[in-house]
Amino acid sequence: MRLIVISDTHGFHKQLTIPDGDVLIHAGDFSMRANMPVVTEFASWFKTLPHKHKIITAGNHDMACEANRVLTAETFGSGVHYLVHQSVQIEGLNFFASPYSVAIHDPSPWCFDYQRDSTRARKLWDAIPTGTDVLITHGPPKGILDLVSDPYVGEDPNVGDVHLLRRVMEVKPNAHFFGHIHEGYGLYIHPISPRTMFYNVSVCNVNYRPVNPITVFDM
Repeated sequence: MRLIVISDTHGFHKQLTIPDGDVLIHAGDFSMRANMPVVTEFASWFKTLPHKHKIITAGNHDMACEANRVLTAETFGSGVHYLVHQSVQIEGLNFFASPYSVAIHDPSPWCFDYQRDSTRARKLWDAIPTGTDVLITHGPPKGILDLVSDPYVGEDPNVGDVHLLRRVMEVKPNAHFFGHIHEGYGLYIHPISPRTMFYNVSVCNVNYRPVNPITVFDM
């Protein structure tokens, strides 16, 4: 099974040449700051792509997806698996996708986020099911492709979530795809858990230019 995986397209989706594959995955931030017309436009484009299966979750920029959860799911429709911290099985493989990431500010002006090292963080990531083959999250795990180039004063520049990392190490999926941190684009193989391939699949770079190659992963 060939997976085509993108994230952080931020409105540049029509400029992309999407490779052929069996499952097309978007790991969030398809917009700069989506309202429902933006969601509708993106969903219309996403549904025209020829891939047999499609999975998408939102990101912290996709504001209307959190404010209008039912309407967003209806907009993507039955031909797309729009997942909000949910699982789906496709041809015998278990996929879990989540839009959540650590809050950048407190209070946060964004969506689908939570305070670092909180009870909510632990509960969120404990919900990743055992037996997940492919994990899709908008935010990265702690210390893996999560290094920001310009951290806030006093901020740890590795901005991923330690509870997410812990749960990934427990579940050991074949692949963990995420985005959010544009400058973290690439592949990482963890020396302690080489079974799981970690990919930051952000299409946009740190300057919001859609220049990073699209990730292709064969299961």
